[in-house]
Amino acid sequence: MRQYFLILRLKYKIMSEKWKIIIICKLVGISEAIRLILIFFSLKSKINYLYNWFFFITQIIMFFILRVYLYINNKAKTYYYNNTESYLNNYLFTKNNVSVFDNKSDPFFEWLAGIIDGDGYFNLSKKGTARLIITMDLRDKKVLYEIKHKLGGSIYSIANAKTLRYQLSHRKGLILLLNGVNGLIRNPTRMLQMNKLCAKYGIELIYPKPLTYNNGWFSGFIDSDGSIYFNEQSGQVFISASQKNKYLLEPLIHLYGGRIDISSPKIEAFKYIVYRKNELYNLIDNYFNKYPLKSKKVNRLHLIKQFYSVRISKNNKDINKLNEWILFKDKWEKYSD
Repeated sequence: MRQYFLILRLKYKIMSEKWKIIIICKLVGISEAIRLILIFFSLKSKINYLYNWFFFITQIIMFFILRVYLYINNKAKTYYYNNTESYLNNYLFTKNNVSVFDNKSDPFFEWLAGIIDGDGYFNLSKKGTARLIITMDLRDKKVLYEIKHKLGGSIYSIANAKTLRYQLSHRKGLILLLNGVNGLIRNPTRMLQMNKLCAKYGIELIYPKPLTYNNGWFSGFIDSDGSIYFNEQSGQVFISASQKNKYLLEPLIHLYGGRIDISSPKIEAFKYIVYRKNELYNLIDNYFNKYPLKSKKVNRLHLIKQFYSVRISKNNKDINKLNEWILFKDKWEKYSD
């Protein structure tokens, strides 16, 4: 590149000196003038020849550089698209012109199925409008926005209530959702609702397989219908979830421990509770570390072990321990259910 600029400078130098040669020609004889003119044109021709060849070679080099760049770029794009297509083929296939997810071991859809079984419902209006609605506490807006980010939809607040409602009604998002949670929904009521939407979009409803320990469904179910609290008199922490259908709760005992009670004479529902210290620790260390809660309940979950380290008996008169317990209670109540 440096030589290129030197040739240019030489060329323009000669052109700029042309007027001097013309003047010199007038001051010398005819033969000397002719000789000077021939020298000038000879030198000019050589410079132009070198310039043109250098320009031609530069163009060839630039052409090959551009070809190499395009080749590498196309290879990169081909690799990307081939791998993307391979990923989609493994995760997504087509059936009756409808996209269908292979949702095996997908923690997000497992978790989402638990959310829907607890706080959601499917609806098909008389006009044929299909939609999913999930209603949650205002403090858990992060949960709803994560779902919106994955599937689309809209979120709006409910008047005179500290709750938010998520609604998904566009066709693409609903088909994505139905194929994602198909075979993961466990609430019989929710399955009946979902079947109407599946029929609308030509999707065959899949019945769920027995729940296993390593499944994100339980995390979503606690995020929606769950509660974490402690009883100061008994000195125990409880993780619980209430449902009218006992069938939905029974498998949880064999997987995560706990028991099922009737909520109360006034509430027609069953209540699943985990309360033994070793069962709670097992859930925290072995389950929720892998399938974390996404609602604000996670804050209390992280305080359970601290509860057992700072709790005091009724007869304890240690002022330091008492202050520690009061500070802990303030922190616990900050995340009230």
